[in-house]
Amino acid sequence: MTAGRPAPDVLDLIRERFRAVPDGIAVVVGGDRLTYRQLDVGSRVLADRLAAAGAAPGQVVLVYRRQGVRTVVGMLAALRLGAAWCVLEPERPAAMVRGLLRDSGCAVLVYDDGDPATPPAAVRELTAGCGQPVTAVAEAAQAGAVAVAGRPDAAVPPNAPAYAVTTSGTTGEPKSVLVSRGALAQLVASRDEDPAATTFTASRLSWDGPLLMLFHTLCGGGTAVLPDERALPDPEAAAGLVRRHRVEVAVCPPSFHRLMLPHLAGADAHLRRWILGGEALPAAQAERHRAALPGTRLLNEYGATETTVTVVAHPVPPAPADPVPIGRPTAGARIHLLDERLAPVPPGRAGELYAAGPQVAEGYAGRAGETALRFVPDPFATAPGARMYRTGDLAAADATGALVFRGRADGQLKVRGVRVEREAVEAALERHPAVRQAAVLAVAAPDGGTALAAFWAPADPGAPAPATGDLIAHCAALVGGPAVPERFVRVAAFPLAPSGKADLRALRALLPEEPAPVAAAGDGGARQVVTGFWTEVLGHGDFGPEDDFFAVGGNSHRVVDLHLRLERAWPGAVRVGRLFDLRTVADQAAAVDTATAATAPTPGPPHGAPVPGAAYEV
Repeated sequence: MTAGRPAPDVLDLIRERFRAVPDGIAVVVGGDRLTYRQLDVGSRVLADRLAAAGAAPGQVVLVYRRQGVRTVVGMLAALRLGAAWCVLEPERPAAMVRGLLRDSGCAVLVYDDGDPATPPAAVRELTAGCGQPVTAVAEAAQAGAVAVAGRPDAAVPPNAPAYAVTTSGTTGEPKSVLVSRGALAQLVASRDEDPAATTFTASRLSWDGPLLMLFHTLCGGGTAVLPDERALPDPEAAAGLVRRHRVEVAVCPPSFHRLMLPHLAGADAHLRRWILGGEALPAAQAERHRAALPGTRLLNEYGATETTVTVVAHPVPPAPADPVPIGRPTAGARIHLLDERLAPVPPGRAGELYAAGPQVAEGYAGRAGETALRFVPDPFATAPGARMYRTGDLAAADATGALVFRGRADGQLKVRGVRVEREAVEAALERHPAVRQAAVLAVAAPDGGTALAAFWAPADPGAPAPATGDLIAHCAALVGGPAVPERFVRVAAFPLAPSGKADLRALRALLPEEPAPVAAAGDGGARQVVTGFWTEVLGHGDFGPEDDFFAVGGNSHRVVDLHLRLERAWPGAVRVGRLFDLRTVADQAAAVDTATAATAPTPGPPHGAPVPGAAYEV
């Protein structure tokens, strides 16, 4: 591509593939597939129906259906109209869907009338409640559909919207990012992968992650493979797709990559490149990748929805730094590390990362104020009117000039008066040989301040858990002082958000609130103390010593709460996992007596005092 000239429009490139490889497999989603000819015909037929329903250039078409090959058909149909697509699954909250319809000015919603999740009556109710006219188009799979010569594809300028992605951003409030066709074209042009390769992305099309390779693949005549609704949360099923279709390039967040690796031994015979992005990449995970897939090159990439997926990339070497750098700008992207006065920071110092260039999105649909706050004038550009996106992320250049992610600008926590980077604590905990993955969150301390809670998944689920004191000592040696978590929660696996990233909100829900004061452990013996704990946790005393905890109001969260009290009174006497077997007051008290050899239990701390190193397992 000639410098300064816009990249070719993606629809123009895909139409060339329609003519050149009509019988080639264009897209596979789960067990369904479409050739380039079928994708051409299907998207033309649907585009005609959408146009008849009122969809026009510059508008948004909502593809409201579960992930499948028809989702991709809907995306291309919108492009053929000169409109923008937005993909949402029927499981999304109705209020969020209505907000998107309202903010984006959506004119047409296309849905699968054969799916029980989207009955016509429910879709009519959804569109009627958004405060503006939206036409619903029912569209099931159209086997054997034939396109007739008629309306040509719309010709639109590069700044016309290509798609909208709904994102919660850092505030948790849903908003829609509008990305232009020119930005999507630049993303495709910036990639150096084989355009005819078979690619795989373990993510939903309602997010922007799959776009990293989907359009690059379709523009080059390759095959794009994605999981369907059933395989999306299943790493073994996703790995099966990689094997079955002999995928050459794979893309996913590090959290899902961790889960897929055990199911991919030998896949490096055909898997040439794996691209990770969306989360920080610890060196330990890169090493695990190299051990499992020694023939597969690993790339760590960085970007935001507002910068069209990715603008920084780093080929991971055999012995990477920890954390692995995010790298250098991709073709066409310009990156600035700036201080609070928008002045460049010196090498080695962390600054807020601003992204500029042709991949910067148009802004937030229907939110001019928020757009102005995040998409700011670029003082370093030579062209008038150029903008840059303020990511809110911190980064610094290392000795080689590669960028290193340093967390969110708002990710610095003040713990006991000292600023702590949660990502640094996570990286330290992941260096423990028993820890596969870690996440650190800020929680309220009993004294009214802020403490750290560490969630960790074991490297070997069958191995005994390390002592909490071991984890504390490990973190203390690497980060020290207030950066050492006060609470540790072991999880079998990290919950994932629909994007494939670790779901931090779901993790936080696993952490019980600070428990009520512990009863004096020496008066009345273990049975009396355990009975008091049950009363505090359950909120009532209507049970006997032989009643089942779960039959009188207990659940998994209350088990954790109960364990915290037992741990305070008798440290190490009963692991939380045993409480699912020891379900009565009598059994738990007997286990305590056995573990403590009939000695007096250790009194708990005074009410309101923190419990350093409190450990849980869920």
